[in-house]
Amino acid sequence: MLPKSLLFSLLLLSGCVVIPIGDLLKGPALEEQVLVEGDGFFSKDKIAIIEVDGVITGGDFTGLIVSRENTVAEVKARLVKASKDTQVRGVVLRISSPGGEVTACDTIHHEIVEFKKSAKVPVVAAIVDEGASGGYYVACAADRILAHPTSVVGSIGVLLQTFNLAGLLEKIGVETEAIKSADKKDLLSPFRGRSEEEIAVLNRVVQDLYRRFVEVVAARPGGPGPQEALKLADGRIFSGKEAQNLKLVDQVGYVSDAIAEVKERAGIDRKPTIVRYARIARSGANIYTLSGTGPEAGGRGAGLQVSLRSDLFSARRFLYLWEPSAP
Repeated sequence: MLPKSLLFSLLLLSGCVVIPIGDLLKGPALEEQVLVEGDGFFSKDKIAIIEVDGVITGGDFTGLIVSRENTVAEVKARLVKASKDTQVRGVVLRISSPGGEVTACDTIHHEIVEFKKSAKVPVVAAIVDEGASGGYYVACAADRILAHPTSVVGSIGVLLQTFNLAGLLEKIGVETEAIKSADKKDLLSPFRGRSEEEIAVLNRVVQDLYRRFVEVVAARPGGPGPQEALKLADGRIFSGKEAQNLKLVDQVGYVSDAIAEVKERAGIDRKPTIVRYARIARSGANIYTLSGTGPEAGGRGAGLQVSLRSDLFSARRFLYLWEPSAP
């Protein structure tokens, strides 16, 4: 087989150009970017900032040129990269998320817990803008949670969204027919309503997922405990200061305070190097810069946000999400 370089040269000479679309769709590789240079010449203590930003999903997005992985895959990739670097002494989870899909949020929570066990380094969450619903669920995996004084925290609860277009279809004279093996097989169909029995079936699942959320909050070190967590789990939101008073977060502070907390917990006695992992490195990056995975990097949620599509079928999902109607 001819080497790729020779083959490409021959194609150019023949007037044919082949564009390797598959390689283009893979997107840029994950790379480390230094945000703050620390002390040390041959060896440096590092603190890695890993972002969880925007709506949390478990599905991939593929555009015409750029392929962007889902939130779960992106966070996992960054945790793996941090775990392989022996100079990384701790992690700051910088969170600005209203939550998202139940399973995606739970998986990220699980991966952070497993990372702490294997890497044996401290993980501190810094809620910047919002750590609501699934965003807060993810934060609960950290050893300690800090929230900006202007952040939104809480919204502990579960949503299940679907549509009922039966009335509209009747008005325009459209009928639908489902061939099904049992009467509840299409209980989430947008083309009909639901009986009380079917609502009860769905509610049992919602309550199971709700109890899991409450258990995660109650199990957090320094958290409110089971009874208090249940009282707070009615979907309401809190300011950073309120959340601290209610033990949903440990401290009101900033990303720099979270870095200082990791430094103290890791026993770092010199200035650490602060790094992040990005698909596309950005000049002038600092501790508030988002990671990017595509040409749209730089906007809110770049690198980790994939919008929840609101079409009839993909909208049928269980959500740990605050303000699901937001774009």
